[in-house]
Amino acid sequence: MTLLQLIQQVCNELGISPPNAVVSSTNPQIRQLYALLNRHGHDLARAFEWQRLDKEWIVNTVAFDIPATFTLNSPVVTTPSTTGITTNFGLNSSNTTPFTTVISVDSPTQFTMNMPSTIAGLQTVTMSQVAYPLPSDWLKQIPQTEWDRTNRWPMLGPKSAQEWQSFKSGIVYAGPRERFRIQGGALQISPPPPNGLTFAYEYISSSWVGDVSGTTKPAFTADTDTTIFDDSLMIVGLKMRWLRAKGLDFSVEMQEFNNLLSTIKAQDKSAPKLSLSPVSGSIYLGTANIPDGNWSAS
Repeated sequence: MTLLQLIQQVCNELGISPPNAVVSSTNPQIRQLYALLNRHGHDLARAFEWQRLDKEWIVNTVAFDIPATFTLNSPVVTTPSTTGITTNFGLNSSNTTPFTTVISVDSPTQFTMNMPSTIAGLQTVTMSQVAYPLPSDWLKQIPQTEWDRTNRWPMLGPKSAQEWQSFKSGIVYAGPRERFRIQGGALQISPPPPNGLTFAYEYISSSWVGDVSGTTKPAFTADTDTTIFDDSLMIVGLKMRWLRAKGLDFSVEMQEFNNLLSTIKAQDKSAPKLSLSPVSGSIYLGTANIPDGNWSAS
């Protein structure tokens, strides 16, 4: 159903005169139903890892070398060009303090670090992007989907604030694996990765509405918009919210909505086969995938 059809159906079930338009309507009842329906859809998107909102995001790391002139005990750095450098970058060099990052790009030839320099003079340093903005439609992360596809191993994390600061501030901070946390609307990576690594993760999109062209978005904005959610789930949920907003009894509608929601969640995607006697161990190396006999000498 379209937005208009959903509102018309709810109005008919509630005994309210159905509108000929929703988005442009000035009727307070219709405006309220419109607002409640948008909130209802947004809350539903958060309520479950819906397969139609499950998206994959690919990150390709960026790093490059630049000549930079440092002044001892100063955070200001000069370079022939700051092109490509943003506050998402950090400095990766044996001559600089670990986890030094850029806090501002001041001019075409100057940027400022978050820590004062411990070196002086001209040095060649690697500028490595350490913060990768989340997708514009990111609503929530799907845990344990973060992988370093270049090296074929899972990324370590998400790290807590305490773990992150311990790693960045402690004596031992090196390691072969990339650590991550989500902070400030970005995937933060440490230590600074080299150029050309490929990371991937899955997330739930906030775009639960589609328009007539197929473009997705996070709310109804036109009468012809449709949603990924089941029509009955939207209708019953909207009736429940409207009755609650009016101070009326909504217990029957809430029970109907909860039952319908549980059913639709169960039917949204496939489910694993569960065992009463599961076998523990690595899925990558075990008796099930190692051949019998001796290892080849070649």
